[in-house]
Amino acid sequence: MDKKEKINAEVKLLTAIYSDEVFAGRTVRQAKPSCCGQEINLFTTNVAFREINLGKKVFHLIEPTCPTCGKKVEATYHLLN
Repeated sequence: MDKKEKINAEVKLLTAIYSDEVFAGRTVRQAKPSCCGQEINLFTTNVAFREINLGKKVFHLIEPTCPTCGKKVEATYHLLN
């Protein structure tokens, strides 16, 4: 997604769904993305989704672009179960 392109409703919806799954999940827990000394608001910046497969279950991690420096912030996660 181009920096100048607006974040569309579909991306915001997917971000909300996947956020609930990975930030409050019982199997995979993603660390809140941060860069340049601040936590990134996922609903106001460009994001990419990365799939990981755990057995038969697929999880979607969220990798935002830092609004300050423009760097892609890779997802850090832990397996809980």
